[in-house]
Amino acid sequence: MKKLRKALLPVAFILIGAGAAFATNAAKNSQSTETGYYTDGLTGECKDSPEQCSVSGTSLCTWNDGSSIHTLYRNGTDCTVQMFKPVN
Repeated sequence: MKKLRKALLPVAFILIGAGAAFATNAAKNSQSTETGYYTDGLTGECKDSPEQCSVSGTSLCTWNDGSSIHTLYRNGTDCTVQMFKPVN
């Protein structure tokens, strides 16, 4: 029984380490980014920006076009769902 336990302990550590590595990789990949859209102040249209934003987070994603700072939104059709700065 003691020999079996000594043999299984390293295997258990290897499996736990591999599982942690996969979980970390999955968490990094879940932070996908999308193009952020802003509302044009003159036309009211929803236009795309050069910024990439995330659909989750805590800090709002913004873009400075040189004359004003725009809050960025998801989906270029209605500009209603706010986006967030991606976590690096």
